[in-house]
Amino acid sequence: MLAVLLSLLVKSSVIAGLGLGLASLPMLRNPVDRVDILRASVVLLIALPILSALIPTLTLRLLPAVPAPDAADAVLWGAAVQGVAIRAAEATVSLPPLTAFVAMVWMAGVALVAVPFVAGVLTLHRWTREARPVTSALWTGPMSQVSEARRPELKVSDRIGSPVSWGLPPGAILLDPASLARPEAARAVMAHELAHLRRRDWLFLILSRGAVALFWFNPLVWWLHVSLVARSEDAADAAVLTEVEPAVYARTLVSLAGEAGHPAATGLSGPARSLARRITRIMKTQGPATSRPALIAATLIGLTAVATPLAALELAPRLCDPVATLAVPPAPPAPPAPPAPPAPPAFSALPAMLALQVPPAPPAPPAPPAPPASVRQVSFGDGRVVAWEDLDPETRREIEQARADAEQARVHAEAMRANAAVHRRQALADASAARAQAAVHRQEALAHAREARATAETHRTAALAQARVARSQADQARTEARRQMALARTQMAGGADQMDAGARQMREEAVRLRDPAYRARKIEENRARGHEVTDDHLQALSRTLPQRADELEQRARELRERSRNTL
Repeated sequence: MLAVLLSLLVKSSVIAGLGLGLASLPMLRNPVDRVDILRASVVLLIALPILSALIPTLTLRLLPAVPAPDAADAVLWGAAVQGVAIRAAEATVSLPPLTAFVAMVWMAGVALVAVPFVAGVLTLHRWTREARPVTSALWTGPMSQVSEARRPELKVSDRIGSPVSWGLPPGAILLDPASLARPEAARAVMAHELAHLRRRDWLFLILSRGAVALFWFNPLVWWLHVSLVARSEDAADAAVLTEVEPAVYARTLVSLAGEAGHPAATGLSGPARSLARRITRIMKTQGPATSRPALIAATLIGLTAVATPLAALELAPRLCDPVATLAVPPAPPAPPAPPAPPAPPAFSALPAMLALQVPPAPPAPPAPPAPPASVRQVSFGDGRVVAWEDLDPETRREIEQARADAEQARVHAEAMRANAAVHRRQALADASAARAQAAVHRQEALAHAREARATAETHRTAALAQARVARSQADQARTEARRQMALARTQMAGGADQMDAGARQMREEAVRLRDPAYRARKIEENRARGHEVTDDHLQALSRTLPQRADELEQRARELRERSRNTL
């Protein structure tokens, strides 16, 4: 089992590492292309055990050597010959528990990864069943472009904190009450969730979690899963930007930044650490990135060409030479037979034999010689050396007292040194505890500082996004104002021209009204229309029309001057 896990570790590392490397190529600017490569890597990881079982195996003996089967039999036979067969059998039965332990550890890892995700999916299913349908036209309107057969469920649930989508086609979209109360975010949220469902992101999320469960011991597979989730969000963002303005979408992301999604679903909001990157990429987007289908097809073919023969490889231990390394040691020579015991003597001779067998008593050792009497001498400070016996009793008592005091001082010094060592060890222990506590406080301070920097960066990014939106709106307002002012100038100039034309017509009419025949014709025309006009009235009108024409021309000049002075 250990060899199988090592083989899977190597194979999954090659596939996951190759997929991550190809997905990060600089020439791939379209997020959809990156997601396709990561999806292909996940599918190959899931298919790796199946391919290994179907393709003919190519064994590579690269693991440490173990005894060959026939050599092991020779060892067991030799051990049985020497009378130690029980110990050899105990050595052979020690391997299956190790294999079972490795298998149990792998299965425990699979359960730790898969069980919470399955529980999350079941929770989503229950929440969707208990949720209420959404009837607002602002939210259901974007789904009108989807056919009835492929239209997902749209519900609102109090159990979630942000919009999520999940499930196999047609899937379901769950809204939280706070997002439902923001009608301005409906278009962006629905475009994002419909993009997830249209691209089957949740299905590949399931496959990616399955790959993580199978290869939980490989950090590259975890990295592949995290990258696939992040790139899927980028692809959904790119799809939204074809329908929604970047500034509007950035404001929607900022408004939902504080909410958390569900780990078993795809959603609009994400971790705060990725929000700044997403908003920056959204605001810098100039248009849809060009897809490279030929390059993606070649990449997928290359991944499959590498994974297929890789699945056929099987790592196995090297076999040892049974003659050179497992030779049976020769049997030891048989011990010599012990001599036969003598015949027991007769009863009559037993006392004599017992008497003969009692050893004689050893002679007493000589008394040790008396030790020579030691001559004790006392040295004084003036250089005199006096024997102890020659000292008077008072001097002897003083010397004995000085010796007793010196011994007491020595004992006290030893006690002080021991007490100092105890205090030193206590001080070292206290210093170690203080250093450990300081390290803990330092780590907490660093964590708080990192969290504060992340929060500040999020607020800064949001502020920058809002500032960009405000600048964009101000630019649009200025452009609209300039357009309106230009239109007003054009209209005023046109009005002035119309006034000048009217003035000219008035003067021409005044000239014509001076003609009696023209006046008679006008009188007849007005009488035919039912209006009573006299010749005196027309003559008076011919005299007032030039004055009115002058006034109209003056107003035209004023209007033209106002159009020139308008900024």
